[in-house]
Amino acid sequence: MTDNGATTIALTTGKDAIRRSTLPVDIILALVAMAGPLYVDIMPALIATLRTEYGLRPDQAGLVAGANGYGSMVGALLALFLVSRIPWRALLLGLLALLVIADLTTMAVRDYTWLLGIRFIHGVAGGLVVGVTYALMSQTPDARRSFGVLFVFHFGLGGLGIVMSSLLADMLHRGIVFGILAAFGFIAAALVPFLPDFRQPGGASYSPSGRTSRWMSKPLLLKVIGIFLFQAANLGLGAFLIGIAVNLGQSQTFAGLVVGLGLAAGVPGSLIMIWLSRRLGWRPVVPALLIAGLVKLGVLVGTTPAGFALGVTAIYLTMAVALPYVLAACATSGEDGYGTVLGGFASKLGLACGPVASGFLFAQSPGILVIASTVTVVIAAAAFAMSFRLESLRGAEAGTGPSPLKKWAGSR
Repeated sequence: MTDNGATTIALTTGKDAIRRSTLPVDIILALVAMAGPLYVDIMPALIATLRTEYGLRPDQAGLVAGANGYGSMVGALLALFLVSRIPWRALLLGLLALLVIADLTTMAVRDYTWLLGIRFIHGVAGGLVVGVTYALMSQTPDARRSFGVLFVFHFGLGGLGIVMSSLLADMLHRGIVFGILAAFGFIAAALVPFLPDFRQPGGASYSPSGRTSRWMSKPLLLKVIGIFLFQAANLGLGAFLIGIAVNLGQSQTFAGLVVGLGLAAGVPGSLIMIWLSRRLGWRPVVPALLIAGLVKLGVLVGTTPAGFALGVTAIYLTMAVALPYVLAACATSGEDGYGTVLGGFASKLGLACGPVASGFLFAQSPGILVIASTVTVVIAAAAFAMSFRLESLRGAEAGTGPSPLKKWAGSR
C-alpha cells in the first residue's frame, strides 16, 4: 500500500496491525541501536577526558574504555536469552534508562575501580540494546535497508565524532562527553514509543527435520563465522592503520586525520549498499566481501599522503557496502530474530579478538598484518558463499518454495 508515494508496511502482533512508512521505522531503529555503541564514535574525547579530568593513567583510561567493549560483548550474548523472555519495548526502555543513569553517574564518579564497574554495566546494557534492535530489524520488509540506514548513521557519526572530538578537545570539560552520551540515550528512549508493534522476537522455530532449531542451522553458522572473521579483520587492521602510516613515512597527526575523515566514506558506502540491494538483491554479498578484502592491500602503497588517504578511503567505503549486507543476511535464517542477534554477537566478538591477533602480526611486519587481513576476509566471503549455496539446496530439496535468498532477491 502507498500513502502520498511512501511505501508502507504492516507489522502484526496478534490481531493488531500497524502500518508505518518503512524509512522512519528504519531511522528510529538505527538511532536506538546507536545509543549503545555511540561511545566508540567519540572514543578520542572519552580517553582524553578520563586522562585529563579524571586523572587516570593512559593504561587505566584504556581499561575503563575497554570495559565498555567487553561489557557490550556480554550484553550481546545475554540478548540471545533475554529477547524472547521480556517484552521488547519495556526491555529497550529499561536498558536505555540504565545507559543514561550510567553516563550521568560517570560524570560524578572519579574512582578508578568504580569507573570500571560503571562502564562495564553501560557496555552490557548497550550490547543488549543492539541485540534487541537487531532482532527487530529482522522483521522489517527489507532488513538490508534497515542495516544500511544503521551504518549510514554509524559511519557518519563515527567520522564526525573523531574529527570533532579532536577539534573540540579543549572545550569538553567537567565530564561533558558523558553528558552527550546521556543526552543521546534520552533521545533514543523518547523514540521507542514511536516504533510499531513488532512481534516479540525469539518465537519457537524448528528445522524441517524437527531436530534442531532453525537459528542453529549450518547456513547460519557459516554466516556467523564469516561475520566474526570479517569484523576481526576490519578492526584488526583498522586499529593499526595509524601505526602502518607512520612506518610508511606519514606523520601520526596526518594519519589520525585521514582515518577520521576516511571513516566518513562509509556513509556513501552504506547508501551504495542500499541501492545495490534494491537492484540486485543478495547477489552482491560475496563480491562485496571479496572487494572489501582486496582493497586492504592498497594500504601497502600508501607511501605518499595521497596514496595513504586513497587507500584508507577505499577500505571504509567497501567495508560499508559489505557490513550491512552480511548482518542483514542473518535475518534470512528465520523470522524469530535470533539470527541477527547471533550475528551481532559474532560481530562484537570479532571486534574484540581482531586487535589482539593483529598486535602479534604487526609486531612481525605491517605487511604481514595487511596480507593476513585480506586472506581472512576472503575466507569470510567463502563462508558466505557456502552458506547461500546450502540455503538454496535446502529450499530446493524441501520443495516448500523459494529459499529466503530468492524470496528477498527482488524485494523493494
